[in-house]
Amino acid sequence: MKVLFLNPPKMKENLYIDPVLTRCTGIPAKAPYLWPPIGLAYVAGYVEDIANVKILDAQAEDLNLSQTARKCKNFDLVVFNFGTVTANRDLKLCEEIKANCSAKIALVGTHSTFFHSQLIQNNSVDFVIRGEPEKIIYNLIGNKPEKVKGLTWKHKGKIRINKRELPIENLDLAPFAARNLLPNDKYYDILTRKSPITPIITSRGCPFNCTFCTARIYNGRIYRYRSAENVVKEVEEILDQGFRDITFFDDTFTINRERVIEICKLIKDLGVSWRCLSRTDGVNKEMLKKMYDSGCYTIEFGVESGDQNILNKMGKGTNINDIKKVFKWCDEIGIETVGFFILGYPGETRETIGNTLRLVKEIKPDFVTFNLMMPLPGSEIYDVLKPTEDWDRFDFTSTSFCDISSEEMQKIIAEAYKNYYMRFSYIFRRIAKTKDPIRIIKQNALFWLKRSGILWKLLNK
Repeated sequence: MKVLFLNPPKMKENLYIDPVLTRCTGIPAKAPYLWPPIGLAYVAGYVEDIANVKILDAQAEDLNLSQTARKCKNFDLVVFNFGTVTANRDLKLCEEIKANCSAKIALVGTHSTFFHSQLIQNNSVDFVIRGEPEKIIYNLIGNKPEKVKGLTWKHKGKIRINKRELPIENLDLAPFAARNLLPNDKYYDILTRKSPITPIITSRGCPFNCTFCTARIYNGRIYRYRSAENVVKEVEEILDQGFRDITFFDDTFTINRERVIEICKLIKDLGVSWRCLSRTDGVNKEMLKKMYDSGCYTIEFGVESGDQNILNKMGKGTNINDIKKVFKWCDEIGIETVGFFILGYPGETRETIGNTLRLVKEIKPDFVTFNLMMPLPGSEIYDVLKPTEDWDRFDFTSTSFCDISSEEMQKIIAEAYKNYYMRFSYIFRRIAKTKDPIRIIKQNALFWLKRSGILWKLLNK
């Protein structure tokens, strides 16, 4: 069987499909970057021993809908990374694919998992994969649909919803990502230290209770992780393939601190530069030092708010004092920080926004991002708000779901970015911290030369 894993083209400027499959289903790029669809690459690696497998990254190839549809010819199965904000466009692409070829179409991702019974009603959709896709797609290849757990499908016009498939229990047994199937020379990120770049996923499942997140509907609540030895084997393979900068793309890389410390010990002598995603309650100072010594130069923290009441409403489980402490530790050690913030959560006021902006000013992340809160399908807040399904509005930039108007929230975010980045002291501080003026100057030059990303758009309003 010939199987194509499809990452669809961009819907509009500065908006990318989530590369991991489990999180935001349409990511507004703040600065110039293009990341590979690593979630699809792991699924492709899982099935490439039983099928003729290809990956088409239409974002990287800069294809439009018609060009993408024509590329799907001569395949038996097209596995489609389906998004929320791109849902209307993605269904049109399914229709174009069906008009151009006879391939069966299978949708994957969080949106597909949540709306499987609705999506399967579309005449262009043959299968919807619910949850973690590797085992389901492996079983779908060469088997009758009725025997495949985790599958929603149609038989003679009747919708069939098969029993749930269990997630992969031992992740060490899963193959590594099929990076050889990706156009790796097209991926870049102006914020990385080295290139070429690639992400790696070392764990799945989320034990936390954030009300705005969709991770649990996709990978489940139970936290599963690969052994340190298995992770380092993939890191060594990545280095052998020529990559020099790695991002650990786990939802929270630092949940198991002993494992992280063991990974740091094993990769310390490999000379790799790396970044990761974390929570402020997922690290301590000793751990941060070991991470830095092994090549970690950036940690991206989901801070979300500088107001304790809003954090509590979000179910974040963190507190302001610990947030301040962690960012101070990173500054002392020399680790660059990214602070992710959500503005406009229900209950947000101008006062709570002011508390967030004051926290940002105090902790001084090396990079800061502000997104409007989106009630993503599968999240707890989606069930609370029950928003209308006008998916084009779910782009993290245009629509407010709190009592402050969309127009005012957009102005607040634009002003927050300008106040933070448009200062000479910001550049001087970064140079002093990294002790690498050439890299900092190059980053800023590339930002102004490429002129892309939400941040560029807002700073030039």
